[in-house]
Amino acid sequence: MMDQINIAMLETVVNHISSSLIAVNSSERITHLYVHKHNARNLQYLVGRNWFDLLKRVITPENYTALYDAYYECVTSQQPVYISKLCHIDIRGLTEYYSCSFSFLPQYSTVIVFMKNITESLLIEEEFTCMSEQYESLNRELCIAMSNLEFHMMDIEQAHKKIAALYRITSIVQKTVNEQEVLNEILDGITRELGFTHVSIMLFDEKRKELKVTAQRGLADASRRIPLGRGITGYAALHRELVYVEDVSKDSRYITGSSDCISEVAIPLVVDDRLFGVLNVETTDGRILQSYDLDLLRSLASQIAMTIAHASHVSKVEIQAITDGLTGLYNYRYFRTILTQELKRAMRYRRSLSLIMIDIDYFKHYNDTNGHLAGDAVLSTVAGLIKQSCRDVDIVVRYGGEEFAILLPETSEAEAYLLAERIRREIAEYSFPNGMAQPNGQVSVSVGIASYPEDAYFDIELIECADIALYTAKHAGRNCVKLFGEKSDKTDST
Repeated sequence: MMDQINIAMLETVVNHISSSLIAVNSSERITHLYVHKHNARNLQYLVGRNWFDLLKRVITPENYTALYDAYYECVTSQQPVYISKLCHIDIRGLTEYYSCSFSFLPQYSTVIVFMKNITESLLIEEEFTCMSEQYESLNRELCIAMSNLEFHMMDIEQAHKKIAALYRITSIVQKTVNEQEVLNEILDGITRELGFTHVSIMLFDEKRKELKVTAQRGLADASRRIPLGRGITGYAALHRELVYVEDVSKDSRYITGSSDCISEVAIPLVVDDRLFGVLNVETTDGRILQSYDLDLLRSLASQIAMTIAHASHVSKVEIQAITDGLTGLYNYRYFRTILTQELKRAMRYRRSLSLIMIDIDYFKHYNDTNGHLAGDAVLSTVAGLIKQSCRDVDIVVRYGGEEFAILLPETSEAEAYLLAERIRREIAEYSFPNGMAQPNGQVSVSVGIASYPEDAYFDIELIECADIALYTAKHAGRNCVKLFGEKSDKTDST
């Protein structure tokens, strides 16, 4: 049967590529055998012998098992089976490597085993691998040298950026003392000079013990509040140390700020051991912050803290200049300034503007009876009740002594009356200490209202009209609300 195979061709192939070709029948016996540089006739004594018996004598048990399994897999599946590498130590102690392929000839019930010596190829491959590793090593050393050079160049560039950014931030103080403007200018400087797109400045609320986002760039939640100690920013504020997290997905402290955040660095803003807030930076481009980045941010945070401290001090001085120290309301000086501005705006846009004047009834009697400290407490409480009833846009003023004023932008006379009546009722219903000893049996207020354009066109005129309405309320029995021009016989004295 096998005589149909071209014997000469097989010998040529085997000799040419340094290999062996063995034909093994279903009885595991060798039917044909061709070995590189061996005469086929000299190998005839092996034909007819059991191939696996011969293998046991010359190869290791591991190789034997591999060849045996491959042979029967080929017979069973009738598909080619390939073993990429077998290691064999010959009688001279030399290591050789072979690849083996098994092909099944169904018409002959025979497996053709083709074994190729790949020792030389492997040695060449190993040598090539060694050379490649040496090349890679040299390449790495070259890359390290170039990186070091690049880092030196970057250090110079970063130093330049640092000086520019610090100069810009410190110069902000000379341009404005408004805290919000200062913070926005700082963030613009950081995003422009340093390339960070997700930055926020969170100021510390001492009373609530939390951080509040006061200015930000690139973050979704602009009104976030974080308790001291929570999150990466809260931790940095509590411990007053820079915190850098390279991968926020692996840090349980992270509180989502931007959906694509990869890393976060938080630097506390501290001046003279006082915590003002936290500078928070989130990266989204996989950029790993180096030590010079962190040093730069630390230096910036120090400058930012001093800038905020300065702005905060100036702001407090300004607030003190326009605020009444006892009640926390705006003072008369600020009232005259804002009244002129609001009246001009009402004229320009043809909107209503109302003024409410409030006076505490029989306040001198309360002071004389209970003392000035108790009188101050009543003033503070009345101021608080008035303030909590008003909108954020309303200007609440301590006009002088026991008298208060409320300036209501874009508010009609009827709307002002509803507010005034609510304030009068809340004060009358409030339980003040010794209030029942007052002449009318309670601490109460009288209220007068005047409006633009119904009653007056000028600021002084508007004040005079509201004063006349208040005078009318006083003479109507007190504890009531009067509009300008309303007669006393129309009053409601509850």
